[in-house]
Amino acid sequence: MIMDNENKDGIARNNGRYSFTIKKSIVIGLAVVTILTCGWLILSLVDSLDIPSNKNDQFASEQKWQVDQRSDLDSCEKQMIKNQIDLKRVNERQISGKAFQTQLFALLIIVLQLILIVFVVLIYRKPYSSRQIS
Repeated sequence: MIMDNENKDGIARNNGRYSFTIKKSIVIGLAVVTILTCGWLILSLVDSLDIPSNKNDQFASEQKWQVDQRSDLDSCEKQMIKNQIDLKRVNERQISGKAFQTQLFALLIIVLQLILIVFVVLIYRKPYSSRQIS
């Protein structure tokens, strides 16, 4: 009867260790998937950034100057085209700002996931103490 109890305790201890290892593996796996997803998001939004903004502003100014130089358009049409150029620049800046914020948020999530992985790897589960049978 004492052997049966010891056998059951040993099985319970082993199941606890394996369960803990499986849980660690699941947490690490989910963290890696999250890191990969955030990395993909950061890379996919690089094209949306308006990095040479001064150059793009200069290009828009040149476009407006070219519109002013055209003699086949009246002043109303010229103003409409210039407004469209300005509106396009404003939209590009807004998209760039949102892409940058999203990239910063994704980078923060990556850092938090890396910290989580480090803590999960460093966690040491105390072994079960052996029971005294009297």
